Amino acid sequence: MEELTYDELRRVHAREKGPTISAIQPDFYVMAGRLLSTYNRSDASGMREYNNVLKMLKYIYYRRLEKIVNSSISSFRGVETPPEMLPRERELYERIVSLVKTDERAVDDVMLCPLDAMCDPEGKAPVVESRGAFMKVKISKDVDEFVGLNGKTFGPYRVNDEVELPPEEAESLVKMESAVRIRKE
Repeated sequence: MEELTYDELRRVHAREKGPTISAIQPDFYVMAGRLLSTYNRSDASGMREYNNVLKMLKYIYYRRLEKIVNSSISSFRGVETPPEMLPRERELYERIVSLVKTDERAVDDVMLCPLDAMCDPEGKAPVVESRGAFMKVKISKDVDEFVGLNGKTFGPYRVNDEVELPPEEAESLVKMESAVRIRKE
């Protein structure tokens, strides 16, 4: 196992000031502990050097943590997970992603339940769905998954699929020439 030098620590510190998480040795924090232990804290000079190194290490830790949190949130927009994370950091990242997904579902339930005929206003029990007015359309172009005005996800649909949609979503597809109305018989 190689040792972490003060110069290498400064390079890592400088890289972490950038926008992306940088690659560091898997045992970086172990090596950092060894580096800290080399400073003589019994005299003023050694204590000052120790504190400077500790400040840099804390900066690196918190900066990486900030990037991990930002990456976990960005993952919902399709941003790739940085491969430079340490195994411990990857576990933290995955826990954050899981927590955010859970929270997002809870917020969606609160926001979308009043719009969803399957929920009662308190969100406690399912209610028999009232079909309301639906429009049947035939898909004329492939349609990717999309979120409708009611907050529900629709699709994906393929050419020649016949589907029943709320009128607003059906009309949008017709206007975009991705579907045609099917007359009721």
